[in-house]
Amino acid sequence: MTNGDLRLGRCGACGGGEVYRGEYVAQGGLRPAGAGAFGAKQAVFDAFVCAVCGHTQLHVRLDARMSSHIRGKLTWIPPQQGMG
Repeated sequence: MTNGDLRLGRCGACGGGEVYRGEYVAQGGLRPAGAGAFGAKQAVFDAFVCAVCGHTQLHVRLDARMSSHIRGKLTWIPPQQGMG
């Protein structure tokens, strides 16, 4: 198994080596949890899908505006100590 990053071409969930890349455009936008339709910013994601088990990862395409939106609008999750 890998570290779980499908961008490396192997699925961390099932170990399969049949990973495909596509693009996902968030029609509803990227917004804080529970915010409804307000405060949304349309995001484009690189989508990685394992054709063996269906495990999927989305990685947002970051630019300065999207980074600012994320930092200003979304909830930060601090790193946890002692995980793993």
